[in-house]
Amino acid sequence: MNEPKEKVYCFDSSIFIGLNRIHGFIPMPDIWEELDHLFLSGRLISHIFVYNEFNPDFLGKWAKDREKYFMNITENQFVTVSQILARFDKLIDPNKEKNQADPWIIALAMEKNQENSLFGQNKEYYVVSRESPRSAIKIPAVCDAFTVPHMTLDEFLEDNGWRLGIIKS
Repeated sequence: MNEPKEKVYCFDSSIFIGLNRIHGFIPMPDIWEELDHLFLSGRLISHIFVYNEFNPDFLGKWAKDREKYFMNITENQFVTVSQILARFDKLIDPNKEKNQADPWIIALAMEKNQENSLFGQNKEYYVVSRESPRSAIKIPAVCDAFTVPHMTLDEFLEDNGWRLGIIKS
């Protein structure tokens, strides 16, 4: 009997930024502790291009101590990003000066899933973003086209049994 695969989450910057915005309105220290637990257990990673998108606010300062969980570019990712952009050229804005993380986070998940197949690991890497699954040019559409599992923030929260709310004092 096959055991279910352990889910590993590859966060797009939209997830970190969205949680940081919510944190600005509703202080939620536990969410950052829970993300730390996921990092430490190997169930959460991201890409260095995501890290580079952060401003030097709370999120940038928080991420600085966790930089090792933001994976660097590999040759395999470079090839995969070329394939992604050949099919989804509107995924990035060529007029922006900064590198854009979207194709890289997908390439990271694809690379990790390929490694798992080769080495027989029982993990599956999911891209987690806040982008609309209805868009034909955003992360969810690209994930679907390249058979990469995708989750929204709500699905990620539900998958981990987490709820965001207000606590009255």
